[in-house]
Amino acid sequence: MAKIIGKRFLISGMTIEVVSDEGERWKTLNRTTNDTVYFKKIFLQNAIKLGKAEEIIQPVAEENS
Repeated sequence: MAKIIGKRFLISGMTIEVVSDEGERWKTLNRTTNDTVYFKKIFLQNAIKLGKAEEIIQPVAEENS
């Protein structure tokens, strides 16, 4: 989970982007509402493992714009 910063996930109808490591939490930006949301690391890890959150892979052209 060390390389999670900068990745985007779809979870509970929200598109979130992990922006920083805040100790036991991840600071994320909710791209759906532009709000800052904090997730406990274990919550996000479990959601990914259980298939409740999926990583959004951005096309190369979108990353460079």
